[in-house]
Amino acid sequence: MAVPRVFVSSTCYDLKYIRENLKYFIKNLGFEPVLSENGDIFYNTSLHTHESCISEIQNTQIFVLIIGGRYGGKYKNTEISITNKEYEEALKLNIPIFTLIEKNVYREHHVYLKNINNNDITYPSVDNIEIFKFIDFVRKQDKNNAFCPFEDFSDIELYLKKQWAGMLYSFLTSYSEKTKVAKLFESIDTATQKIEFFTRQLINNSEQNVTKLSVNLYDIIANSEISHTLRMWGLRVSPKKILSHDTLDKICNNQIEILKDSGYCIAGGGPPYKLSKKSYTSSLNYYTTLREELIKILKENNYSINDYINAVSD
Repeated sequence: MAVPRVFVSSTCYDLKYIRENLKYFIKNLGFEPVLSENGDIFYNTSLHTHESCISEIQNTQIFVLIIGGRYGGKYKNTEISITNKEYEEALKLNIPIFTLIEKNVYREHHVYLKNINNNDITYPSVDNIEIFKFIDFVRKQDKNNAFCPFEDFSDIELYLKKQWAGMLYSFLTSYSEKTKVAKLFESIDTATQKIEFFTRQLINNSEQNVTKLSVNLYDIIANSEISHTLRMWGLRVSPKKILSHDTLDKICNNQIEILKDSGYCIAGGGPPYKLSKKSYTSSLNYYTTLREELIKILKENNYSINDYINAVSD
């Protein structure tokens, strides 16, 4: 079955962990990621490697552009970056483009615009002011010029999920039978609500208090920040699992690796489970807060941790 191919364009040096997360994110959606460092591009021996990258874009259906603080290598015999050239090719082919700009770079871009003729100002977040010119080039296009600032990968994931869901919706509703599609979604929504209602009724009428308690605990876990990270690492998340391990390190079998990265990044896959120092500190707090919330619910229902662990099979 054919699936959408997603071309990821960015400088590799400063955004390698973002690119790695994107690879797993795209795969988890059932799409095919195309990243140069993973051998996804066919390097025709009769062409320059830069031309091979550009040629591959025509075989993709979605283009993700990540702009960070490194300008990257220049496209052969020109003064523009390879990333810039890839973006131009996607524009020419009218491929849907989703642009994300590192938040510090985006902030300094505003400073640059106000001081564009002042050559004495330095910009710590970028290695070349050509990055700011590239941002201007993107935002001044007549189409495919939307962008979103990001601080860490969770911002990217949220943005792409919303945008791609919107793209799918737009595609579905573009058919002539819009009313039928709307009714179909309405019936699905109604059926889903009925299933949820009857499920809740069964749970509420259950004589097993531990069943009701487990549903509440799972609801809390589903809405927590740390559960997403654990699932991205392939770790099974359940109330019993979290209550049995009092720290993030323990639930990860002490296989966490701290990356030498000053920002917020969490790499998919593992073990070892890789994340930056800042992300590690935040994740520790998220995990502790989640576990404390679960324990609080147990106490409100007159359960100790051991009572609950012994009462459930999972």
